[in-house]
Amino acid sequence: MAGRMKFSSLWKRRMALILPWLLLLVLLVLPAAGLSANMVRLLFITAVWTTCSIGWNLLGGLAGQISFGFAVFFGLGAYTTGLLMHAGRSPWFGFIGAAAIAALASFFIGLPTFRLRGPYFAIATIGVSEAVRVVMNNLDITGGASGYRIIENGPYRPLEHYYTAIVVVAGAVVISSVVMNSKFGLALRAIKQDEDAAADIGVNPFTNKLWVHAIAGALTGIAGGIYARRAGFFYPGDVFSFQTSISILLMPVIGGIGTVWGAVLGGVIFGIVEEQLVAKFPDLHLLLYGGLLILIILLEPDGILGLLRRLFRSKRIEDSGSTGADEILWGRSRLEGREL
Repeated sequence: MAGRMKFSSLWKRRMALILPWLLLLVLLVLPAAGLSANMVRLLFITAVWTTCSIGWNLLGGLAGQISFGFAVFFGLGAYTTGLLMHAGRSPWFGFIGAAAIAALASFFIGLPTFRLRGPYFAIATIGVSEAVRVVMNNLDITGGASGYRIIENGPYRPLEHYYTAIVVVAGAVVISSVVMNSKFGLALRAIKQDEDAAADIGVNPFTNKLWVHAIAGALTGIAGGIYARRAGFFYPGDVFSFQTSISILLMPVIGGIGTVWGAVLGGVIFGIVEEQLVAKFPDLHLLLYGGLLILIILLEPDGILGLLRRLFRSKRIEDSGSTGADEILWGRSRLEGREL
């Protein structure tokens, strides 16, 4: 009996390693199935949003720092990629530049704001985001409020943009998994639970928050660059908008904050649902976002991932040393006395 349970647990763990690669393979070969241009576009924007969701989740979900200013990184990534491509650089050089500029900006933002805690930090990030939007609206080099246009030589290739977004989101998942399962990730979890206690045991909260902020900003900056290249035209009121920051924050909360696959699930759901809400309710979609956020926080704080765990956990595992299906599929961490 014990041998059979051990074999079952080992098989489930192997499946947990295989399934993400199988999902990536499906996404890579999916366009060959004859997807419509609109479906390719929808999958592209979903991958972009998911990358942003994964980035924010490292800071907000893992370290517990609730930021409303990630539109700054998204917008800086968009404009950096556009300016570098206009200067004759390749798109991939533009994406690398977008990550570097976003990471650099994260240090300038984090140095003063991480001296604040709780709601004061959140309010400060709102102020920084709005200040950057106003500045970008008045810069000639970025086209100001009139916007900026990226002109590429050669034909427009939607599948190239799609595969770029898929490769980047896969890389974001790997980076998030490495961070969460590292000593660095343990330090961030300690900071989330009790910053003062973490400092007492040798963790430097300020430095760790700065570094995870840089990683999160870099991922969001790359996503902004990928979005800008495909869009071809963008303006500060779009990429630097407060709505963009709210959208980035909302995704991991919907999916399941503090977990790798919760951020992915939230990004996928948001990318698909947001398209329908904006199309059908152009004047009410922000109200619907707010209502959805309130319902999730009140009814299921762990997000959709928490709901799925409860569905998989139809009965308790008698042997405490065995692994449940929810742990195999979604991962588990115990923070603040409950599972995330």
